[in-house]
Amino acid sequence: MNSLEEIFVSIGVAAPPNNNSNWNKPVSVLEFPCVHSNDSEPVTVIWPDLERGPWIAGGACLKWYQNQPVGESDIDIFCASPAQAERVIESIKSYGRFSNKYESDNAVTLDYYSKDSRVHWTLQVIKRRYFKSLQDVINNFDISVCQIGTAGNDWLLGRNTAADIRQRQLRMNLPLAPDAAKRMIKYWTYGYRPVEGLVDAVIRNPLGKKEFNSNEDYENAF
Repeated sequence: MNSLEEIFVSIGVAAPPNNNSNWNKPVSVLEFPCVHSNDSEPVTVIWPDLERGPWIAGGACLKWYQNQPVGESDIDIFCASPAQAERVIESIKSYGRFSNKYESDNAVTLDYYSKDSRVHWTLQVIKRRYFKSLQDVINNFDISVCQIGTAGNDWLLGRNTAADIRQRQLRMNLPLAPDAAKRMIKYWTYGYRPVEGLVDAVIRNPLGKKEFNSNEDYENAF
């Protein structure tokens, strides 16, 4: 199988109509200095803007900062308005190479495929709230190593982010957000060790141990 059209044919489903100028076209991929080359295509499609949004922040940026591709991780996209979020979603869908993975009031999550359908990325457009700036986005993350964002050309980091990445430390803002325990364990398995007092704080705080919905779409991430 070399294309989504062939996949549609093989399962007896009509391909979606060709009703967009981008439909089934290759992307003129740009290289972004802050983005791993493996992930340039979806960032080109998203087209982040440092001044006006959208912005990319969180786990994908943490990987790029360490010169790693996102792999199976989500690329989380934050917007300045509902209209901007819809434009990003339509841009992703306009090439026809996508599937709807999950949708809620908090986020729309799409799988976006390369032209040959051999590579895909999970793109999550956050709709729970909107932001005035990338700094506003960064300020609302509660894990220091996730307080990192980019529009492709420059980094924006939290106060402790660079040091905690370098020292592999896991630091969370207090008071703890719901599901802090689950996310502490998640990043612990990634090799980040909790700073002194964090484990005790999670154990003592019932809210921090709240079980998280299986579809993680930034309900409690900030």
